[in-house]
Amino acid sequence: MLITRDILNKALEDKMPLFHDGDYIDDDVLYDLFCAPAKMQILPNGKKGRVAFISKENRNILCAELMRHISKKPQERFDKIYYKLKCQSCGNDFAVHITKNQIINRMFKIKDSVKPIYGSPTDDKYYATYHAHYISFRQLYNIKFGGADNIYICDSCIDKFISDSNREAFEILERNDKFEWFLSNESANDWRRLLFYKVPDCVGTKINTINGDSWTDDKYNEWQKDQERKREEERNHQRKLEEIRHQQKQNEEAERERTKRENELFLARHQSNTPTQRYINQFCKKDSNIDITDKEIQREALSPKDVNYEAIQKHNSKLYREYLQSPLWKIISSKVKWNANYRCEKCGSTKNLVTHHTSYEFKGIEFLAFHTLQCLCSKCHEKEHEK
Repeated sequence: MLITRDILNKALEDKMPLFHDGDYIDDDVLYDLFCAPAKMQILPNGKKGRVAFISKENRNILCAELMRHISKKPQERFDKIYYKLKCQSCGNDFAVHITKNQIINRMFKIKDSVKPIYGSPTDDKYYATYHAHYISFRQLYNIKFGGADNIYICDSCIDKFISDSNREAFEILERNDKFEWFLSNESANDWRRLLFYKVPDCVGTKINTINGDSWTDDKYNEWQKDQERKREEERNHQRKLEEIRHQQKQNEEAERERTKRENELFLARHQSNTPTQRYINQFCKKDSNIDITDKEIQREALSPKDVNYEAIQKHNSKLYREYLQSPLWKIISSKVKWNANYRCEKCGSTKNLVTHHTSYEFKGIEFLAFHTLQCLCSKCHEKEHEK
């Protein structure tokens, strides 16, 4: 059935489905569906605004029967309606189809649906081979006749055009004098000359074809060899520079490593003789063999001279479990118990006495802050930690 504008307007007025599989539409219906501009209307808020000539709701109604059926075959996924075009080569009519999705979303354009001029990269049927490479019909047409829009040609005319054009192009590739033909005035007005181009900015002559082949003369070949020789020399020079830089980097790294080891050995020797290190070795290591009951040793442990308290605290905090077994802690603990007259400062018990930290701010250097320590019995000590 041919759908005209009157039939379309009647269907819109009655809110009835219109399109059926295999229907044709005329030019007026094509314009109303896909080309008509939006029209001015009074919107629900009282203001004027542009709305689609045929709303999407009406398009859904027009395509209602098409929407109910989807074929199981991928190539027939949607029911189709058709629009007739006239081939401008042979004059015969041929049809292009329009899907329900294109009608509902107003997405149809003739130039997107007619492959000859606007060939789709995914549709090899409308591409022809030129030697070993693809060249679309549109490219070939524009090379031969110049740019052309809105020229619609049927499939049979497409095949004939591509066949004839390729045969004419292949004639040049088969000629023994193709190089001379390209450089001569004979090729100046020949469309086939556009299938080849001369490479600029080189010594001699090089001509590339649209299929990727190339023709060169002796002068160009000699120049190309000279360029390759220069590039190889430059690559060799760069490789040598890279090797020199790599060797220099290795030497620098080896020198830095040697200097680092020397510095570490120097610092180790120097630090082992400092007052701080001697104090740590004597009082802060659990295996130090000294008499902690000696009054002079106790004074030296609790009132050290010329030492770095931060270094002592860092050492004792890092090895805290060992520090609690060291002579220094035993001297400090004995001093705390002696100050408390060997009684728990909470309950007065004299049994199972331990030294308790009220603050760990001076952990490792408690001899500077005896106020942070308490003498407690084990029961009171547990209660303090439970808090």
